[in-house]
Amino acid sequence: MDKTTIIVVEDNIVYCEFVCNMLAREGYRTVKAYHLSTAKKHLQQATDNDIVVADLRLPDGNGIDLLRWMRKEGKMQPFIIMTDYASAR
Repeated sequence: MDKTTIIVVEDNIVYCEFVCNMLAREGYRTVKAYHLSTAKKHLQQATDNDIVVADLRLPDGNGIDLLRWMRKEGKMQPFIIMTDYASAR
């Protein structure tokens, strides 16, 4: 049985490494993307991504942009948005 692949889209390199290491310890294969453009390139070339975990805010867009792009491209992998951005209202 193939391992589940999770692409982690996070511009904070330290946090991205942390998340990927935790997922790898649980048996998942991880792919790191520090930019939206890198994630799109990987998703265009890859066929085995099972889950996408993306930061809400990225240097070249946001996680919602990536989700919209994926759906437009017919990519239906499960998608989780995460953020460390706190807002006070």
